[in-house]
Amino acid sequence: MKLARKLILSMVIGLTVILSANAYYRVRRELAAFDEDMKQDHEVLAQVLENAVTALWIDKGRDTALQLIASMKPPSKMLRIRWRDGGNQENEIAQSNALVTRVPIAIAGKVMGFVEVSESHDFARSYVRNTVIRSFVLTLIAVASIGGLTTILGIWFVGKPIEKLVERAARIGAGDVDSQVIIRQRDEIGELAKEMNTMCLRLVETRLALTAETEERLRAQDQLRHADRLATIGKLASGIAHELGTPLGVALMRANMIASNPNLGHDTRDAAQIIGEQIDRITHIVRQLLDFARGRGTAPPGPIARRNPADLLAIAEHAVAMLQPLAIKRHLLIDIVHDQILPNPPANSEQIEQVLVNLLVNAIHASERPGKVTITLGTAEGRPPADLTPPVWNEGGEPRYAFISVKDEGIGIAPDVLPRIFEPFFTTKHVGEGTGLGLSVAYGIVREHSGWIEVASERNKGSCFSVFLPLDFVEVLWKSPDESSPALGRG
Repeated sequence: MKLARKLILSMVIGLTVILSANAYYRVRRELAAFDEDMKQDHEVLAQVLENAVTALWIDKGRDTALQLIASMKPPSKMLRIRWRDGGNQENEIAQSNALVTRVPIAIAGKVMGFVEVSESHDFARSYVRNTVIRSFVLTLIAVASIGGLTTILGIWFVGKPIEKLVERAARIGAGDVDSQVIIRQRDEIGELAKEMNTMCLRLVETRLALTAETEERLRAQDQLRHADRLATIGKLASGIAHELGTPLGVALMRANMIASNPNLGHDTRDAAQIIGEQIDRITHIVRQLLDFARGRGTAPPGPIARRNPADLLAIAEHAVAMLQPLAIKRHLLIDIVHDQILPNPPANSEQIEQVLVNLLVNAIHASERPGKVTITLGTAEGRPPADLTPPVWNEGGEPRYAFISVKDEGIGIAPDVLPRIFEPFFTTKHVGEGTGLGLSVAYGIVREHSGWIEVASERNKGSCFSVFLPLDFVEVLWKSPDESSPALGRG
């Protein structure tokens, strides 16, 4: 509002000066006209009196002429008509506070005296005072009226719009570029508001682009770090498999021989059986490492990992049959829910079963109280992550996917843990229950199938892992090292 006040004050001062100057010159002009009119009136009256007194003086004598002058009643109290004999007339006129007009009365060429017409300047002063007061009042009324109108218009068309623009600029400086300022004026202020709104829209677009670019860079950095870790794990897995494979095989064979020898004591055979079980566990961990390394491309998953239409229901039933004893031990029910018509996505059934088994094992371990684990099979629309190319679009405009979800009623996943669940060797299970590779292996297999895994979790209410597999995509077929190049086929 400071700009509006300055404009209004400048306009009021300028208007006051103009109106005051106009009133001043108008008063001077009226006073000059008033003095001129008085002089002309005096001259006319004096001329009439001169003719009348001269004629009467000649006809009836001096006394009759003087009686005529004395008997005349002026039209105004300020006006005086009298006879003057000779004397120092100029000195008297200069000392009088009136406008004096004297005409000589000449008889036979001899000046007998003067007829004097005088009017006091008090009337002129009264007229001047009234004129000045009237001009001042009119000027004050004009200044107040025009100043008030200027104030209202200035605030309406300048003050408030400028205040909105200043407030909007402050919000932009604070980072709020989403809202817009609305000024419905077809002038420079309206154009400024329009340009400010356009600038905010561009800032929003720029911010979104920068946010997306930053997220993409962070994602790329995470992927590079992840790839470095996976390469290290691949080398480690290959070394472990090479160095531990033969010794573990020999130890397992010896443990089985001891456990199957009936000549040994019961305790000895039990100890040998425990040793064999632990060797199997070590072998399983090594196998997981190798699977994890192969799943990231450090080695081909086999001679040729072909993908054929997968029977999701058969895969789920087989996985449930394998894990049913573990579920019964924890007092859990594994339920399969599926659509009437299930899709058959092109996939490696063994790998998809491995993914489902890993998810079911995690769900069973996360269920610390009796409850239910639900497997849901079906088809759904979805949008893949940014780093995945969507498959062929259907007629409705959205890509469709086969999905497998595993939902438990366990303790859930903490929000700070959720972003790390697919990292290799990261686990929240108790010691001896997991290696931290199950979800990493599952994630790698699903990504090899051009799919992805979504996770939803709520503390103390459970988690839901959903696997999305495309129904139509280009599949990369790994070839054995003796083949010259990989082949591309349609899944």
